[in-house]
Amino acid sequence: MANISFDLVSPEKLLFNDKVGMIIVPGKDGDLGILPGHSKVISTLRPGRVMIYGEDKNLLKSFFVSGGFAEINPEKCIVLAENVDELSYLEKSLVEKEIQQLESQNEMKTNEQLLIAKAKLDAINFTFYNTI
Repeated sequence: MANISFDLVSPEKLLFNDKVGMIIVPGKDGDLGILPGHSKVISTLRPGRVMIYGEDKNLLKSFFVSGGFAEINPEKCIVLAENVDELSYLEKSLVEKEIQQLESQNEMKTNEQLLIAKAKLDAINFTFYNTI
């Protein structure tokens, strides 16, 4: 079966490195579905889910990235993320509390943090509702 090599890298470490069947990354202009043989692309990333599927199309892992870059070619995809959280470890109540704290502040810096926190909550909700 066909597969594509995938690396997910944060500033601290390599989080994922394996051959997979498909990857979905949150591109700047929309989600990118990446299969073996994909054309060459470099894209910035918006806050959202990185979903990794095996060759059997089963979801292997899902992560939340706050932004970064993706480099794609027919044999490999590399995601260089600004910040990464494994979705299964995120707690909805903590993210909701973070959103409330950020909404009470009125600074330009917190607006970006608020957008990232809201995207993280959306990713948690998506994961929860698609596992029921």
